Amino acid sequence: MGLSIAVFIFALFAAIVLYLLVNYSSLMAAIVLLVVPLVTIVAVPETANVFLAHEHARLAGGLVPINNYHLLLFVWSTIIGIILYTEFLTWYLSKNKRPIK
Repeated sequence: MGLSIAVFIFALFAAIVLYLLVNYSSLMAAIVLLVVPLVTIVAVPETANVFLAHEHARLAGGLVPINNYHLLLFVWSTIIGIILYTEFLTWYLSKNKRPIK
């Protein structure tokens, strides 16, 4: 049950950030991507710590734990990659191109 709730929370978080990326700006999406978890940790540190430290599984014979903060880092890295790609693509497509002679 814990994994399904965590996946739902991270999917909702990712959907909100991607909505902001598509409909508003990549800067706003990046700010929300970083600020929401930080504000949550500052506002309710005990609850955030318990949620992020919740262990779902152990890999490699019990040596590598998979916690919610691993899922958060996965979501962060994926969405930051999408934001950087859209910024690069926007920059590339908006460059003034010289006419071919």
